[in-house]
Amino acid sequence: MKQSMKSYTLTKAEIQIMNILWERTEGACVHDLIAQYAEPKPAYTTIATFMKILLNKKFVAYRKETGKTHIYYPLITKD
Repeated sequence: MKQSMKSYTLTKAEIQIMNILWERTEGACVHDLIAQYAEPKPAYTTIATFMKILLNKKFVAYRKETGKTHIYYPLITKD
């Protein structure tokens, strides 16, 4: 039996992150994403976990900046 490719959908929290990324043409690091949230702001590890999930779903990619910083950008359009 051939395995079909799993289609992924975005959760409400993932859509919130993607909306921030779609607005930022230069991409964003985790700290940039957190700064866009209202108080109480989510923990760094929470956003980092969502970014790993979005990477696995192939909705975002990243480029490495100086040090350990990753700049994330969307691979899909808002449409």
